[in-house]
Amino acid sequence: MRLNQLSSLILLLVTLVFYKASAQTDNRTQQVFSEKQPIADQGNGYYLNPIIPGNYGDPSLVRIKDDYYLAFSRGDGFIIWHSRDMVNWEPICRHTLPKGFNRVWAVDLQYFDDRFHLYMPVQNFPGKEIRGFGNFVVSAENAEGPWSEPIDIEIPVPDDEAWSGIDPGFIQTPEGEKYLYVNHGYVVKLNDEGNKAVSSPELVYDGWQYPEDWNVECMCLESPKLFRKDKFYYLVSAEGGTSGPSTAHMTVVARSESPTGPWVNSPYNPLVHTYRQDEKWWHQGHGTIFEATDGSWWTVYHGRLNGYTELGRSCLLLPVEWTDDGWPMVKNSLNAADLLPLPKGENVGHGLALSDDFNSEIPGIQWSIGHDVAEHLQFGNGKLIMNATGNSIREGTSITVGAVNASFEVTVEVDVNDENTLAGIALGYDGIQTDGSQSTFSEAPEWRKRDAEIPVKNDGRVFMKIKNFRKDLSFYVSDDGKNWQSFGKGLRQHESYNIRLFAFGNGTVVFQNFTYRGLED
Repeated sequence: MRLNQLSSLILLLVTLVFYKASAQTDNRTQQVFSEKQPIADQGNGYYLNPIIPGNYGDPSLVRIKDDYYLAFSRGDGFIIWHSRDMVNWEPICRHTLPKGFNRVWAVDLQYFDDRFHLYMPVQNFPGKEIRGFGNFVVSAENAEGPWSEPIDIEIPVPDDEAWSGIDPGFIQTPEGEKYLYVNHGYVVKLNDEGNKAVSSPELVYDGWQYPEDWNVECMCLESPKLFRKDKFYYLVSAEGGTSGPSTAHMTVVARSESPTGPWVNSPYNPLVHTYRQDEKWWHQGHGTIFEATDGSWWTVYHGRLNGYTELGRSCLLLPVEWTDDGWPMVKNSLNAADLLPLPKGENVGHGLALSDDFNSEIPGIQWSIGHDVAEHLQFGNGKLIMNATGNSIREGTSITVGAVNASFEVTVEVDVNDENTLAGIALGYDGIQTDGSQSTFSEAPEWRKRDAEIPVKNDGRVFMKIKNFRKDLSFYVSDDGKNWQSFGKGLRQHESYNIRLFAFGNGTVVFQNFTYRGLED
């Protein structure tokens, strides 16, 4: 083959690979756009928070050259997103821990020794004998995985009744010494591999004392995130409590010339905080400070949308500047509700589509699926086949996906052909169920019937719809997916923005064409 023919072939192959990747990105972004999900990038050189909407609290960010990675905990594992401009994000990994591990709290994503490391506090794990949380670490060459088995760091539990051992935060010195902080200002030294504690926890930081007249939930010193700049180590922590009053949470900063203190609090604290109930974002806090590719500095953290705490903690981004005396501050006193200049970097396409046609045999990354549930599910060929279990919606088989809009609408087609099975869709535990012959609306917590039963005409198949307009709920059923019959009104959402597909009893249910759509721009 001549050289010019070979060059042409290589160019063609590269073009095809690039086209395929671009098509996948475009398809994902277009689907997110068609679902009317909130998108931070305004398309005019500016962005508007949140950068990731919905329930994405306790963010942990690490940058590797031009690539940014954000990690968030999920009940039995974690999810990782990737970006090159800090505003447009793509989900690249949802990792589930082995059976027996669940209730993972705030994680810490790090990169050292040519590997990603993710530290996590786990409330329940096999062989648990300690008080509070266990701390584990997993590692991988690539953020997409595969990830290693979890290793117990084996932090000795101190004689402290307040000990919980949550929110690990890692730091490494230029000499290679490794330390891990947890909440309440405790630190332990780690071995060279960073996977075992080699000291007992030492209390080295008491936090920053906020004004007495501030309305907060508690001191709740947690979320230690550390980095080094010039001669100082910086400790970024959360205080005030993650719930409670709208003004509860905050991010505070301290620094030291040693990785274990003594720590001096910033005279400019707090870095971020909700000061008034009328602000757009409540419970702002739990931040990470990092340097971007171009040398600028930023903080990524979480906050709850005013009046919609049930939606969860969304991920927010603000620029940071440095004072002449070496302290980080939010640049120009900007607010998370402001329209902000878009950071530099490549747009990788944004978002995670929530709708699912069930054509893939691999569950969509948007679904939350527990260990005990997976064996009762079969995805593929346009169907989700679910084996019913238990005697109620709480005991039965179910999967959930979190809404990202304050107002939204979901529809799904449900086919039940067993009179001993009930299945349907719910928001939290309020929703519609059918046994294949009739549909009813039921309300938690007793799962009691509220409205008349509506007959099913098409051999067990029924279309279901839930509409949530600013937390006012309406429920609908249809024989054809076009003409809808309303029932189950009179309910306002107060607990959950988790959308649930469920089945209980002892039969098999088929779900098809799950669609999600935001209702307001």
